Amino acid sequence: MRADARRNRERIVTVAGAAIAEHGADASLEDIARRAGVGSATLHRHFPTRQALLEAVFQGRVEALCDRARSLAGDLAPGPALVAWLRAVSR
Repeated sequence: MRADARRNRERIVTVAGAAIAEHGADASLEDIARRAGVGSATLHRHFPTRQALLEAVFQGRVEALCDRARSLAGDLAPGPALVAWLRAVSR
C-alpha cells in the first residue's frame, strides 16, 4: 500500500473510532469521510462495507489494549498492572 493510502486508511480508522464513540455503530459514513478529509469513494475503497470499517476500528482498539497490557506487565507488579489495564479498557 502506498504511503498516502496508508495514511488515509489510518486517518479514516481514527476518525471512525471517535465518531462511533460519539454516535454509535450507525455513525454516518459520509461524516466520517468528511472529518477524515477524504472522499466517500476513498473510504469505500478501503472499507467496502460498514462492517469492514467497524472491524478495523475494533481490531485497532484490541491491539492497543494488548500493547498496553504488555507494557504494564513489564513495568508494574501484577495487581497495579491489572488496575491500570482495566482503567484503559473502561475508557
